[in-house]
Amino acid sequence: MEQLILDLVQNEKPYAWLYQFLIMVLVSMIPFAPIPVLAAYISSHHDFMPGLMINLLGTTTGSIILFLLSKNLLRTVALKYLTKHQYLMKYVELIQTNGFLAVLLGRLIPILPSAGVNLIAGISNVHVIAFIAATILGKLPTILAFSLAGHQIASGNWDVVLIIALYLIALFLLGRKIKQKWAR
Repeated sequence: MEQLILDLVQNEKPYAWLYQFLIMVLVSMIPFAPIPVLAAYISSHHDFMPGLMINLLGTTTGSIILFLLSKNLLRTVALKYLTKHQYLMKYVELIQTNGFLAVLLGRLIPILPSAGVNLIAGISNVHVIAFIAATILGKLPTILAFSLAGHQIASGNWDVVLIIALYLIALFLLGRKIKQKWAR
């Protein structure tokens, strides 16, 4: 079983790209999942554009599924998540006033896990089309960075990997600063 999963992720079986896409869908619905590592790994086994598309479409599809589940079935789970993390109430206020902007910011700046953005948006008044558009636009820069990093690692181009790492660290630090400000 382990060998089959490894073969699928390493793109060594027919239709491995489909299985990789499905893995990204599932992983994107789990809070604190290693999406950056998986995205870089998948991209290292493809040309750049196919790797980027597998990662972007997989994580976006997973986000949409969790959003729709939250809107219809997981309302109590999402509310429990919110009450456990009180600092998120400011994000909830933002999402209630401008859903598109809140989802976009939640994707661009890692303030909270992607699954958290999906759950909160699902219980709010965010329209499905606004959620999808903000998710695609917001995920694109980071998924692009992870995919490019994986592709460059496979190519041995460590200069580009270093630049990407600095970009991601800057995003992470910005997200922490905003999160700390909200916790006050």
